[in-house]
Amino acid sequence: MNLRTAVLSAAISAATAFPVLAGQATSPLLFDRDLTVGAGATIAATLGEALARAEDAVVPQRLFAERGMFRRSANVTFRWMKLALFDAPQERVLMVANHEVFGHGARLRERFDGPIGYRIDLPPPYGRGGGSTSFVFDRQPTHHDLLAIDVAGMEANGVAAGIAAHGAFSRGRIRVRDALRYLAFELDTFSYILRTDDEGEEPGHDVAGFLDTYNALAVSAGAATLTARTLRREALVSLANPMLAYALVGIGRYVWNGATDVGVPALSIAGIRYLPILRYRLTPYGTEWSIMNELGGRLEPMQIEVRIGRSPQATPWGIGARRRRVASWLGWGIDASVEVWRQPRITGTVNEALTTDTHLGAQLRGRAERPLIPLWFGSAPATIIIDVGLKSAGFVPGDPLRGGAVARAGLGLPLGP
Repeated sequence: MNLRTAVLSAAISAATAFPVLAGQATSPLLFDRDLTVGAGATIAATLGEALARAEDAVVPQRLFAERGMFRRSANVTFRWMKLALFDAPQERVLMVANHEVFGHGARLRERFDGPIGYRIDLPPPYGRGGGSTSFVFDRQPTHHDLLAIDVAGMEANGVAAGIAAHGAFSRGRIRVRDALRYLAFELDTFSYILRTDDEGEEPGHDVAGFLDTYNALAVSAGAATLTARTLRREALVSLANPMLAYALVGIGRYVWNGATDVGVPALSIAGIRYLPILRYRLTPYGTEWSIMNELGGRLEPMQIEVRIGRSPQATPWGIGARRRRVASWLGWGIDASVEVWRQPRITGTVNEALTTDTHLGAQLRGRAERPLIPLWFGSAPATIIIDVGLKSAGFVPGDPLRGGAVARAGLGLPLGP
């Protein structure tokens, strides 16, 4: 047997030696042609998990045994300083980078061919924090282009937060670093809206830019306009999210006793775990409320999302369902999802007024995942993932606005519970 045959044989044996691990979720790291919002969110979420696991492997959670007031006080101080000076700044940088590069940058890469630049500032307490995306249009943008770009940073962090929340629900626990990251991602839209001044903002402010463009469309369509105060009031629904509470409890528990994770309770109905998560979004056609229903337990993890929106003179809506392991084939585990929506057409020409015309749209997506070989940091195997969807034109968080095929591929990393 020559060397090439031996290597090929070993690779095939390794790839088939591990059955699909039912119920064990990996952390996806996916890529596509334009590094879209959805692909970028997987990179940000999984990169954050990997860095956190690496840190936990080398940095202790306590300096002394948790006995006596002095030792406990020293440990609490150590953990608080570690969070404030080391962990939280890392998560802040990751959130800002995801917002700029995989949010604004993704929509610009998707819709235009002009040059793009980024600035990511050092986070507090080392700098002012924040970032910006600079770009040059290679054509005149439509109103919907501008809306899509303005909201894309918040969209990207919302998608990444959804990945983190689904992983925590599926595992039944959330780790403290994942909790920090989840809070940063999930609250990006809420905090951005709260910081928007009623009297206006400097050019480049995402929420103010969204309001200016939306209101221009509303006036041309003879519809009601929006104010920053209205957005602040409506965004409060984002706080009706039990995962935020679990994340805060996990962080507080860690500071107090060094516990690195906390349970994710859920309602139990006939052995089925159920957790609702409410969100408020800004979209390329207006605003949107969403309730994500996480299901698990004796079911394979499943999500059912219901969306209801607002645009000038129209009430968009959408329904989506996603389920893991709907089938298996030759060692591949198959996930599937379907989305159906009615929303305004996100098309048109420059300066075209938004019409009341809405249309039905749909998306069908399948994801195939197969184990490869164990990695050095655990006994579970990494996986190869192929994710292919077919959609009509329209807005689905994370996906291109155009219709057609959406294909992604990458790895699933077994980063553990």
